[in-house]
Amino acid sequence: MGEDLFEAGQPLLTKGELADLDLVGNVIRRQAGHIFISEGEETDFALVIRAGHVKALAGKPARIIAIRGPGDVVGEMAAIRRKPRSASIVAINDVEVLHLPAGAWMDFLHHHPRAMVAQLYNADERLDQVTRKIVESDMAAEQRLARALVQLVDRGAWPPEDGATVLGMSQPDIASLAWLSTDSVKKIIRAFRERGIVETGRQTLWVMDDKTLRLIAAGEYTAQQ
Repeated sequence: MGEDLFEAGQPLLTKGELADLDLVGNVIRRQAGHIFISEGEETDFALVIRAGHVKALAGKPARIIAIRGPGDVVGEMAAIRRKPRSASIVAINDVEVLHLPAGAWMDFLHHHPRAMVAQLYNADERLDQVTRKIVESDMAAEQRLARALVQLVDRGAWPPEDGATVLGMSQPDIASLAWLSTDSVKKIIRAFRERGIVETGRQTLWVMDDKTLRLIAAGEYTAQQ
């Protein structure tokens, strides 16, 4: 039974489990901007992200609530809850997913108890993330933005380039992820740029000084002095 138990730090899906899912799913490849799932729609498939990254958006106006990447499963609760989708899932860059019909996903979980426990653990982790966002809503805007950028860096959504981490997201998207106004983000990023922490381009931001960014995220430093 021990091999069926999931422990923190393990992958949500093992190589063997992914191989079993490959037998019942269909591979779909889409470009940046493609909407895999729309908030409120009544569908019940799950998606395993194999390559690329997606953003989860919810609310009106839509706000980014999470970034997901390779190895993550999205839409996995729809087959269980049988309720309209709680968020939209949109491709950030070129994305490859494994599309799993509800029946195939549920059958897989029933026959793979380790994976089922992993999904329950993951659902609880995501709830914790939402709770932390609510708690962090009172933080200084600069620190919230720094934390959002660190989150993107740690997700590895974009490969390094000439010693800098490239984040291929617009400032409005970054503002949404940090729960800030676009005007606030522009002001803070201007200060970050003046101190050499970031560089900016069209729909792109380069993190030049990761160490200082993390100090700001921890509340140990400020760029706006």
